[in-house]
Amino acid sequence: MKIDIVLMASGDSRRFGRINKLLYPVEGKPLFLHSLEKAVRLREREAQNIGRIAVVSKYEEIRLLCGKYEGVEYIYNPYSEEGISASVRLGLEGCFCENAVMFMVCDNPKLKEETLSGLVRGFLKSGKSLGCIISKDGRTTNPCIFAPVWRKALMSLKGDKGGKSIINKNKDRVYFYESDNSGDFCDIDFLPKKGRIISLVGGGGKTTLMYVLGKSLARAGFKVLLTTTTHISKPAEEFAKNKAELVKIWENSPLAIMGEEAEGGKLKAPEGLEECLGLGDFAIIEADGAKGLPIKTPEEHEPVILPESDMVIAIAGIDALGKPLEQACFRKERTAGLLGTSESHIITEEDIAFILSSSEGAMKNVGERDYIAVINKCDTPGLMEKGRNIKKILEEKGIRAYVCSLKEGFYE
Repeated sequence: MKIDIVLMASGDSRRFGRINKLLYPVEGKPLFLHSLEKAVRLREREAQNIGRIAVVSKYEEIRLLCGKYEGVEYIYNPYSEEGISASVRLGLEGCFCENAVMFMVCDNPKLKEETLSGLVRGFLKSGKSLGCIISKDGRTTNPCIFAPVWRKALMSLKGDKGGKSIINKNKDRVYFYESDNSGDFCDIDFLPKKGRIISLVGGGGKTTLMYVLGKSLARAGFKVLLTTTTHISKPAEEFAKNKAELVKIWENSPLAIMGEEAEGGKLKAPEGLEECLGLGDFAIIEADGAKGLPIKTPEEHEPVILPESDMVIAIAGIDALGKPLEQACFRKERTAGLLGTSESHIITEEDIAFILSSSEGAMKNVGERDYIAVINKCDTPGLMEKGRNIKKILEEKGIRAYVCSLKEGFYE
């Protein structure tokens, strides 16, 4: 059995801001080419194990790029609005039925070729019917491999659901190739360029999200500043109180926390913060407070988004669903006014989507900045489906949204 490679390159560019992320220049060439060239070189090195290489896309620019590489098939995708499942289906139709299929996404330029070879060889020797990459701390990532026995299940996928859902339900049948290369887990989709100054607003989970994003970027080799314009819990590790201390921490670690000690074991915004925001590759700022409640509607003076910030990420917890507004919302009286309901109103999916899309809710003071909505605490399949419903409402309004479980360590 050989492995055919399918590169999925049909993603809607609005999820990457105002440009087509696949053509975004990374280290001197379009992002897409990093994945394509690695697939081509993998077939050269593993000729006995690799069969076809197919690229599924709707973009003419991608078709032209594919034409420069011998033995690469281009499959036009007219159904990209259906989601990932359309790319999976078209890719499978272009592969040999007797071969396994490895699906590759095209948003990780730091994925090592040695990792790809290790995954392919290990999968073929393992006797397992599924394969993917795993980190030492249990995070999984693409690419994923599927033996022919999974062809029917893959063809039956609907909407924006990919093969990862099959892997998550059948972990006993998965060959996990362990990688200690942090670049294998770096997704460029979320934060497209260095120099971003990101403000986090909304409900509870902002501090967790700040550390998750910060540590992920630091593992990928970026210099990251974590700070606040309100208050955050004082960290156990060393933190900087000024520019000199920040630079000193960065000499030993790519991740630095900056703040000034406040009452109650907290840090507050440090003096001179603005002049430090551009010193690293990324700055992530907690710019709102919610007392740990899943939903937040801001007061007149909130959130505290600095003029230098060029991206806002708002978070809401799915655990607000089915609860009375007065139990699930910080600034409950403002939330009731925004929704036009009483404080005893039971929170619905539509309510969460409305708050995340309102200029009086989570989008307050966003202006022309890039904006992302995150629906967190989708820790079970049932909650994930509810999160997807909210995500769909937001995307119909033109808002980029993610469903995630910070606890379980995944998002989509």
